[in-house]
Amino acid sequence: MAKNQQITGIWTWLGTVGFILLVMACVAIIYPARRQYVRQLEFYTKIKTEADIKRAERDALQREVTMLKTSPNAVEKIAREKFRLCKEGEVIMYYKRPASVNGR
Repeated sequence: MAKNQQITGIWTWLGTVGFILLVMACVAIIYPARRQYVRQLEFYTKIKTEADIKRAERDALQREVTMLKTSPNAVEKIAREKFRLCKEGEVIMYYKRPASVNGR
């Protein structure tokens, strides 16, 4: 009986060590893959955010182009604001901001 208990104890010990080695091997395989997944997820999130910003800019520019193609008032507004043009007979007056007392 003592020999039988000794063999059972050895198998129990080997099973425990084998299980621990198996867990360590799984961790060694899974951990680097998990780190890479997290890095790629962060990169994806960053790129998606940048793409969303670019799409919003594109949509705004597309709306502006459409307005400039279809609306004479939009063309006039751009001509007045960006190019400082005026209609015949109009007078444009520019004012300089007064210098502040503190010299700012």
